[in-house]
Amino acid sequence: MNIFFLFILGLPLIGSAQTSYVPSAILLKKGGHELYVGGDYFKTMQTVSKNGSLTTLQDGESFSRLQAEAGGFYGANDNLQFGLGLRYRQNRSSVNSTISNQTEDLSNSGIQSTFLNMKYGFRPVGLMFYALEGTFRYTPYTNEEQSSTQSAALALGDDGNEYSAGLAVTYASLSNNYISLRGGLRRPGVELSDEVYWQAEGALAWRRFALVAGVDGVSSINQDPYGGEESKRPNINTGSSNLYNSINREWITPYAGVNLALADNWRVELRGSQVVSGRSTDLGTAFGLMIVRRSENDKKRVKDKRFKSYDIEASISKISPQKGYVMIDKGLTSDIRKGTKFDFFEFDYLGGNILVASGSVIQVKSETSIVKISQRYNSKKEIKEGLVGRASLK
Repeated sequence: MNIFFLFILGLPLIGSAQTSYVPSAILLKKGGHELYVGGDYFKTMQTVSKNGSLTTLQDGESFSRLQAEAGGFYGANDNLQFGLGLRYRQNRSSVNSTISNQTEDLSNSGIQSTFLNMKYGFRPVGLMFYALEGTFRYTPYTNEEQSSTQSAALALGDDGNEYSAGLAVTYASLSNNYISLRGGLRRPGVELSDEVYWQAEGALAWRRFALVAGVDGVSSINQDPYGGEESKRPNINTGSSNLYNSINREWITPYAGVNLALADNWRVELRGSQVVSGRSTDLGTAFGLMIVRRSENDKKRVKDKRFKSYDIEASISKISPQKGYVMIDKGLTSDIRKGTKFDFFEFDYLGGNILVASGSVIQVKSETSIVKISQRYNSKKEIKEGLVGRASLK
């Protein structure tokens, strides 16, 4: 595991700035891709029974979970995104054994799951974005059962594959702030009840920096497959934890974090969270780190004859009567934000790109933006519909 974390901290950070935050309902553009690698560490402070009773770990008892995940997503088109990945997990626990009457140190590690993911995004409605999501997780292991006289290996997780489907909604404000809601139905494994997962998240985002806070949780549908007949439930070794082999599990986990856009296509996400309440689970604290590389192929980098570089192109679709304001055909979905500077060109087959005017975005919607013209460069050239606007997203 030490090699893994040295690897992710040593990833190359080169180029120009990447968006610091991407909300859950905004998908990759066609041909775009995102790759990520990260990990998190959780330590149990208390366990919660199926009835909600809290138990503090005794002297000598402990449980911790260290896991890493790597994966990627690809934009099949502007409305459809696919993803896949792999999760590695290491569990450690110290228990006061009733078999040996001694404290035993247990550990287990390995590939916990692989996953396939799909998202379908609907056309934005104003500043609202909507996406359907579905995930399948395959677990390649089966936990050993133990008896009253023979202990088994520490459980790596819950048995059985996981299926989930839900909806993500994001509100993207004109000031680059976001509010996102997610929720859906999940079948977490063959030994657990179906459940509802949910998440609410807000972000204050700048080009290179974002503050993120939210809460996620699980609410059980209370359909435990054994219906209270505990004698039929598999007896697996969960150590000093109630995270696995749970009965109608539930939890609420607030979190907060910081995102940093370090370089071209790269960002780092830091998170801290704490499970504050639940049922048939553990209360504890977690810390996470993720490094993401996101590339959007629709941002065509071009250069004019002055060798100034640009990331995106748009066209003027409307002009105000005094020609002091123009509307362009790109908006939030193309990463345009309030304050983005545009240069407007007329294409001349003899002279190439002729710089006509420049201005800054003062209002942005999902598919359009309003630019205030601040400077004219060529009095012989009119500001008119069809002029090409170019901007740098650095």
